[in-house]
Amino acid sequence: MKKTILFAMICFAAVSCDKKDEATPQVELKTTSVPYRQLTTVAASGEDLKVDLREVNDSRCPKNVVCVQMGSAQIKFNVSDGKEQTDVSLTFKGDRKTDFQTFTLGGENFVLSVSEVLPYPDTNESPKLEDYKVNVSIEKK
Repeated sequence: MKKTILFAMICFAAVSCDKKDEATPQVELKTTSVPYRQLTTVAASGEDLKVDLREVNDSRCPKNVVCVQMGSAQIKFNVSDGKEQTDVSLTFKGDRKTDFQTFTLGGENFVLSVSEVLPYPDTNESPKLEDYKVNVSIEKK
């Protein structure tokens, strides 16, 4: 009897360990490059939103320079769903935990995330505003 119980427990353990982790896969958000002052369509959880990069104030530490602080880029967007529009401002520090802003448009809540601001400042010359492109993704909250 003991052998039967022991055998059943071993079989149960083997079956339990054999199952693969069935975690819910995370949806990879698609980023879209938004050039300065050019209306761009960004897919946002089944909706297409129009995004316009309105302002960039870049105070990031230039390449090949040692700075006390890394600095940041102040960014302002205008987001529209075709009926309504809103301004979304955020501070980009290069940290995924803080480089996002929530906003409401048409009664829906969204999160706008910035993954990159290009070009990165250089010591030789400051980038022109029209050269800036910001990689953004938007998802419904």
